[in-house]
Amino acid sequence: MAASLNQKVDALVKSNPEAAKKLEETIAALEKTYLSGESAEGPIGRLGRGFQTFKSNVYDKDSALFDKLKTGQWPKYMIIACSDSRVDPATIFGLNPGEAFMVRNVANMVPAWEPKGGYPSVSSALEYAVKHLKVEHIIVIGHRLCGGIKALVTTEEGQGSHDFIENWLEIGKPARAATKAVSGSDEVDEQCKFCEKESVNVSLTNLLSYPWVKEKVVGKKLSIHGGFYDFVEGSFQVWDFELNVSHSQKF
Repeated sequence: MAASLNQKVDALVKSNPEAAKKLEETIAALEKTYLSGESAEGPIGRLGRGFQTFKSNVYDKDSALFDKLKTGQWPKYMIIACSDSRVDPATIFGLNPGEAFMVRNVANMVPAWEPKGGYPSVSSALEYAVKHLKVEHIIVIGHRLCGGIKALVTTEEGQGSHDFIENWLEIGKPARAATKAVSGSDEVDEQCKFCEKESVNVSLTNLLSYPWVKEKVVGKKLSIHGGFYDFVEGSFQVWDFELNVSHSQKF
């Protein structure tokens, strides 16, 4: 039967090139759909199927956890990470629902304390996590090949072309200055590697500018940490940050 089908296709190619071209395009589209994991229902259908898998494998199998979560949340961690689609903290650390309160933004930035300032999203989440959820650990996580950090390193001041990105990355200017001082003569990739970690330290320093964060850190009721996820090498490094940088661990 396969040989017969091939013969029919060959005959179609010879007799009707236009129809053959459309057939090739259809086959290519089907192959692309198959390889991407998407069905004819489209990308939103992919999310629906993902939810059904989650519901069957997680939600329906751990009713005790989700019954508890219906009454509130008590996370031990606040994680501040990049919006990059490759660095989802819940996936990287295998976190369950309710374990971590998260904020994600471009280049995992934390602005300095500025009452009634222009960056209330991170600050309001931070205030809620510290004052109301009473998290015990705040972790700021940077990562390799961060597009935001590359923009910070390579874009000259006043030369940006975006509506919001350059203004947001102003938070990381101290990291850029440190990078240029230490490795300004290196290739851009090496500068980015340095700045990806240094920007985390800038955000950790900014965390201590919030009075209620510093008070809890000094009182040993809250710990803040820097983290760095290298998905190129498959490694994770974490370091403590009190009033200065202390020991680090690599996993």
